[in-house]
Amino acid sequence: MSKRLAESRRWLVYVGCSQLLTLPLCSVAAPTLGNDPDVSRLRTAHSRLMPVTESRPSQLARMALRPTADKPVKPVDRTITGRVIDEQGSGLPGVSIVVKGSQRGSTTDAEGNYKLVIPDGATTLTFSFVGYLAQDVAIGSQSVLNVTLKQDTKSLEEVVVVGYGTQKKADVTGATATVTQKEFNAGVINNPLQSVQGKVAGLVIQAPNSDPTNNRPAIRLRGTSSLSANSEPLIVIDGVAGANLTSVAPEDIERVDVLKDASAAAIYGSRGANGVIVVTTKRGKSGQTQIEYNGYVGVQNVTKNPDVLTADEFRQKAQELGVKAIDGGASTDWFKAMEQTAISHNHSIGISGGSNKFTYRGSLVYLNQPGVVKNSGYDRLNARLNLVQKAFNDRMEIQLLVSQQFSNKKFIDYNAFRAATKMNPTYPVYNADGSFFQLASPQIEEENPVARISQITNDAKEKQTLVNGKVSLEVLKGLKVGVNASLSDFNYFSGYFVPSTFRGYANTGKSLANRFQREVIDKLIESTISYNATFGKSSLNVLAGHTYQKLGSEEMFAENRDFPDIFGYNNLEAGNPLPDGGNTRVVRSNKYEAILVGLLGRLNYSYDEKYLLTANIRRDGSSRFGANNRWGVFPSLSVGWRISQEPFLKNSSVVNDLKIRLGYGVTGNQDGIGDYASRLIFSQSGFYPTNGGFRSAYAFTQNANPDLKWETSAMTNLGFDFALFNNRVQGSLEFYNKDTRDLLFNYPLSIGQKYGSENLTAVVGSVLANVGRVNNRGVELSLTYQVIDKGKFNWQTTLNVAHNRNRVVSLTNDFYKYNTANPTTYGGIGSGQGGFANTFPIVLQEGYPIGQFYTARFLRFDERGNYVYEDNGGGGRDPGGKDRTYLGSSQPYMTLGWNNNFQYGNFDLNFFFRGSLGQKALNGPYLLYANPGNFPGNNVLAYAFQSGIGQGVASQLSSLWIEDASFIRLDNFRLGYRIPGLDRYVRNPQVYVSGQNLFVITKYRGIDPELRTGSSRDVYGGPGDNSVNLSPGIDPVSFYPRTRSFVLGVSVAF
Repeated sequence: MSKRLAESRRWLVYVGCSQLLTLPLCSVAAPTLGNDPDVSRLRTAHSRLMPVTESRPSQLARMALRPTADKPVKPVDRTITGRVIDEQGSGLPGVSIVVKGSQRGSTTDAEGNYKLVIPDGATTLTFSFVGYLAQDVAIGSQSVLNVTLKQDTKSLEEVVVVGYGTQKKADVTGATATVTQKEFNAGVINNPLQSVQGKVAGLVIQAPNSDPTNNRPAIRLRGTSSLSANSEPLIVIDGVAGANLTSVAPEDIERVDVLKDASAAAIYGSRGANGVIVVTTKRGKSGQTQIEYNGYVGVQNVTKNPDVLTADEFRQKAQELGVKAIDGGASTDWFKAMEQTAISHNHSIGISGGSNKFTYRGSLVYLNQPGVVKNSGYDRLNARLNLVQKAFNDRMEIQLLVSQQFSNKKFIDYNAFRAATKMNPTYPVYNADGSFFQLASPQIEEENPVARISQITNDAKEKQTLVNGKVSLEVLKGLKVGVNASLSDFNYFSGYFVPSTFRGYANTGKSLANRFQREVIDKLIESTISYNATFGKSSLNVLAGHTYQKLGSEEMFAENRDFPDIFGYNNLEAGNPLPDGGNTRVVRSNKYEAILVGLLGRLNYSYDEKYLLTANIRRDGSSRFGANNRWGVFPSLSVGWRISQEPFLKNSSVVNDLKIRLGYGVTGNQDGIGDYASRLIFSQSGFYPTNGGFRSAYAFTQNANPDLKWETSAMTNLGFDFALFNNRVQGSLEFYNKDTRDLLFNYPLSIGQKYGSENLTAVVGSVLANVGRVNNRGVELSLTYQVIDKGKFNWQTTLNVAHNRNRVVSLTNDFYKYNTANPTTYGGIGSGQGGFANTFPIVLQEGYPIGQFYTARFLRFDERGNYVYEDNGGGGRDPGGKDRTYLGSSQPYMTLGWNNNFQYGNFDLNFFFRGSLGQKALNGPYLLYANPGNFPGNNVLAYAFQSGIGQGVASQLSSLWIEDASFIRLDNFRLGYRIPGLDRYVRNPQVYVSGQNLFVITKYRGIDPELRTGSSRDVYGGPGDNSVNLSPGIDPVSFYPRTRSFVLGVSVAF
């Protein structure tokens, strides 16, 4: 055989041997090929075939191979071994090693050693471990790869947004929390704070119901600190303090930072007592233009309605009891007749990009959210533009932010649900002629609820415009000056119309309409100067500034009656006086102005990145304060010690970071003070008849109080920040004590009584004064645990738990005395309403929390179905007087949030539980509508015939109706899938499904256990008193239902 023929056979045999081992040519030649260098090249190429000599044997061999020529040759695997160590040379156990672009991988053993069989053609291994930076390592021809992983300190390098600037997380000495966009709740969300609900320990965000028009939730941070002033945190959006949250679409938000304690919030002075929520919107990034789209379609349904008798049950019960009941001949579920499946949709498009000198981002967001109650709904359009220009070698930065929002709201009267609860289910919705069924003279529980929500028009339009400009200039190295100016213009325009055809409670058969308009203009200008320097191991940052803010509002209201229905609310002047000559035309207008001036300063000092100090001071002057207290000073001081940087812990294998923080600060709350609350007010007060007409009457309507000032909160905070076990466990633990004094409260006076430091004479029966003290103390824990981090599969769980104890310490000072022997009660069920005695379920009393229930303790029903109470001095028969006792609080003992994130390949899964434990609630629907004596005149709850209440026995307020309202709710669920294979056309294409309010675990029998802890409602759903905090925890019978929602969404970038 010639040498060339032999070579050709060798090439041919190698290619065919893997497929045709039965060929004689393979069995003879294959053993001779093992160390041939040409074969090594073939093993790399897998299928190279060199030219062969056209001899007869080679032709036969080639023919034999031809049927398998298209089949791939089995790759040749090889083994890689090595060791993974940290920067100190210690082996790292559990490190994930994955062949990049595949699912093949392994993990290191207890000593950091690993062994991995890799496929032929693999080029890169990815090494990853919790708390360390991931590394991609080229394989090359190596069979041994040793790798050193560096610790991931990016969490310490992260920036926290604080007042008038930012700080590295490692340097922060106050109590703060940050929620980024990737952590936001998903679903149908029309207020940005719903995105962070349950995500921050101690921050309670409560939506009272699922009404899309009522999109401002109640917010509490570390408890309720006021009796009559606003207890909500200050909102700061892109540096504008007091901005309106509804002006920002959730899709435009980058992050939310929460400043919890006084040492962090004191820089905001007289508005920082309830904490501060800082919202940062998205900015453009340098690089090519990127277009992002996010959209979803959501379906919402009612979760639960009151369990009233159906029409069949109504007829059957009347027959069982032998009572005569009106049978309207229909079978109507009044709740279902008002409700619908609501289909929402939301679309967001953003365009961003720029260079290293100029960046831009613009966005449009549209939300359409019909309500689950017919004729209610909300739609909103947001437009936002953010431009940033750098100049003078990046020493100057100019930022311009312009935003616009338009929204429309369609309201419904919650009394419709009150009527639906008691309306006879045998009545029809419509008469035979298609008109609404109506009783001739209905009471409020006897209205046709469908007619109420269909015939009454109640809508509003809102427009908000914000222009915000910022300029900063580095004058010298480390020395920077800045100016921030903004102008906000908010317009609200509403209309209300009741046609003459509506037969409702107190309706006169005459049409009624009104219009209301308000404009609020907020002007802000701030100037700051800051200096940053490093001296050896010392770092110093000093900030000083001045702020001027002017808030002005104008409003007008007009109402008239008795005009043609065709006009709606668009022609009020067409109305006519009523026959009795009464003045039916109502017109009023108001104008308000308030000015706030502040001087502020802050010093941050760090030594060796271990010893930290922050000092703040602010001096505020406000036109709202009384003449004797026009200015206030609000200081704070906090220190921190990064123990993990000490030599004895620096190389710890357990403790990666540990910082102790201690802070004390004083802040104020002026939101309970009206623009002219300190002055003597003389205004129009009704009308008097004269010469066949009417003239306005005037009278004093407010006492002066030159001593009026802000509420003052002093808070001490002790905190621990930690990262353990290679940063697998991270978290913080906070202990705080917040003491609020000089509480704003309306104290009763007698006409002619002397009061205050200037011995003024009272001209009306009360005065707004600073009296009293409330204490909040508690503990908060935030914990994040990276359970699994194994290449394609990750699981991270986060838990936050908070406990707050609220107590009214004092309600008396030298000038004003509170009657603790006969304390004031709130949240009333007044006399003449439903046959109740004049009793109120919530008491304001020293030594007890705000929202303390105070009524008789129910023991049992006697043989006649009468209430029997615990005897506390009234013989067990005086539930509204001597037998009253303290029965728990509407304030929760503990709140919690538990979040879980899973990632596997292209899938991600998130579910979030939120809970509140230990609070009580007054079940208003059961109190009012679980009495069998109301049947068959009205419908009742099915429970009425199990309650034990005797026939003819009136419902009575007692502990029987005060229930445990603790709950745990699956608040949010999201499953997403990143679509692979489309990277050539789009970036990060993803589809997802999500759900909200999927289920709730509770013993509470009402519709939903989550009631606003920051509202003032009576059991009928109306205002319980003139304050905003004194009667929480009451479940009203006039309500809007809760919903469960499911969403299908998509996000993509181009």
